[in-house]
Formats: sequence, structure tokens, C-alpha cells
Amino acid sequence: MTFRIQERGVFDSRLAPCALALLFLVAWVIGIGPAAAAEQVRKIKWGDLVPQLDIFVDPILDLTPGQKFDLIVVARTRQLQSEGVNVTPEQREKLTAALKRLDSDRIDTDGLLAMRSEIAAKRKRAMEAVNENLNGQPVRLAGYVLPLEMGGSKITEFLLVPYVGACIHEPVPPANQIVRVKFERGFEVDGRFTPVWVQGKMITQIGNSELFLKDGAASIPSSYTLEAGSIENYKR
Repeated sequence: MTFRIQERGVFDSRLAPCALALLFLVAWVIGIGPAAAAEQVRKIKWGDLVPQLDIFVDPILDLTPGQKFDLIVVARTRQLQSEGVNVTPEQREKLTAALKRLDSDRIDTDGLLAMRSEIAAKRKRAMEAVNENLNGQPVRLAGYVLPLEMGGSKITEFLLVPYVGACIHEPVPPANQIVRVKFERGFEVDGRFTPVWVQGKMITQIGNSELFLKDGAASIPSSYTLEAGSIENYKR
């Protein structure tokens, strides 16, 4: 018995590697492609929004509460005097007593007051400073919702804050701990401080938002804007 081996034609020999390459491409698109895209979204924490800054010395932080109060008394009274306001005998007496206490504690009152504006400027820069590595990056961040604008029954813009009560019952966080979120499609929440996950593109953009409260409005500074692509209820 004679066995006959059929040889592949030119078309077959070229088709095999092309088909194999096509299979690899399909596998990448279906499997590897989405996985790689998902990895590009960075899950961040609030601490990631604060950049590494040069540490500056604030000597006022080393004062006791009583010394800080005396320094405020001196600063306020001298400001009134420089503005031509006639301070009362009681105010002058308090000024003299405050200066004596600070002097006995060997506090450089004039030196500290001269540094106030410089220290305030450095503190403001530190509170507004942004992490430029996040600019334009897709991120995922959890926080609490403070509505700014509504589209019907849905929220289209809001402030994302790190803790419940921020800006209302609790002190306003630093600007680099507040994110203004824009979400054109809008979403519904039960009320203020609903916990959510927000995913989208982060932009380092310093600005102010008008937050309307029961007793008026407040201007809230923020160092970031997040253009949201999706928002979902918070789940660990």
C-alpha cells in the first residue's frame, strides 16, 4: 500500500501564521487589553493629594495657649492703634499685662509679629499645594458628597470631602483636601455626606465654590477638580 502525502499550497502556508497572529490579537483585545486599561486607573487616598513639601519652622506652634492669646491681644491692640483708633484704658491695661507675661517668658513678641505674614503665606501655600503627578491621571477616590448644583433631582456638581461634617459642622479642610467633582449625567443621593466612590480624570485646578447653607453661603477653596466618568455608592 502506498501512502500519498498532500503538500500544502502557497495559500495554506501563508494563512497559518496569519491566522495564528489574528488569534493572538483577539486574545489580547478580549483579555489582556481590558486588564491593562483597568490597571491605568489609580486608586488613591486623601494623603496622596498632599505633595512632599519643604518643612518650614513655625515658632508660634511652640507657644502655649496662654502665650498665643497674649500674642493675639498685642497684635490686635497694636493694629487698632496703627489705624488711629482710640483704645480704651481697659484695652491698654490688657496690652501692658500681655507684654509683661510674654517678656517674662522670654518670648520675642516683636520678632514673632514681624514673621506673622510670612508664616501665614507659607501655611497658605502648604494648604493649597497639589500633587502634580496626579494632573490628568485617571483615578478612583472615596469620599463624602456636598452638593453644589442640581439637574432636576440629580446632582451634577459637588464637593468631595474626606470626612462627615466638613465645611458645615466641622472646620473647612485644607484646599488640597477638597475635590470639586463634575458629573454631567448626574446622580441621585440620599442627602449630604453620602459616601461614594468617584472615578475619572483628576485635574490640579485651584478654585472656589459657593456652598449654600441654611444660614447663608460660604466660599470653599479647592485645589483639585475631578471630571467623573462614573460614581457609585461606597463599598469597601
